[in-house]
Amino acid sequence: KYGLSVTGIIHPEKVVRNRGARPGDVLLLTKPLGTGIIATAIKAGFAGEETVRKVIGLMASLNRDASEAMMEVGVSACTDITGFGLLGHACEMVEGSEVGFVIFASRVPVLEEALEFSRMGLVPAGAHRNREFRKGMVEVLGVEEPMLDVLFDPQTSGGLLISVAREKAQELLEKLRDKDIGAEVIGEVTAEAGKVKVVA
Repeated sequence: KYGLSVTGIIHPEKVVRNRGARPGDVLLLTKPLGTGIIATAIKAGFAGEETVRKVIGLMASLNRDASEAMMEVGVSACTDITGFGLLGHACEMVEGSEVGFVIFASRVPVLEEALEFSRMGLVPAGAHRNREFRKGMVEVLGVEEPMLDVLFDPQTSGGLLISVAREKAQELLEKLRDKDIGAEVIGEVTAEAGKVKVVA
């Protein structure tokens, strides 16, 4: 069964799709990763109160301000990071297309607690399924296992992965930071069709 809920209206000429990234674009991420791993740690009784408050606050924050900023600047493509994790959704954006992504793991914002729990083995089953499903599309170069788990971690209310022309990236970053959104440039779009390369 497949369920879909429509909760608003949008002008048909103002739709931003998850396809349309262009070689030379840069990739921005608007929220840190790790909510799925931390939720697993909470259920296992390993997460402290401060960590719980932090992750709840992150999941409760909307993507509205980020989406408004990107609409003001104009972007090539965008998706939200949810159950397939960052790398799973990145694969969706390039699958069957003429472009690929390079993601620099060291630039990806991550909740430090998520890395700690990942090192302990507190990784949700969904992260393993995401990794197995997309292993044929993802090339990993020098990224340690705990970080790779975070990159595949299924997110609840994750941020936006935005592909934007390089010349517009700084303007978008400034608009996002003016709205207290700690977005980071995490990669770039290449002409290597249908591939996601993850570099340490």
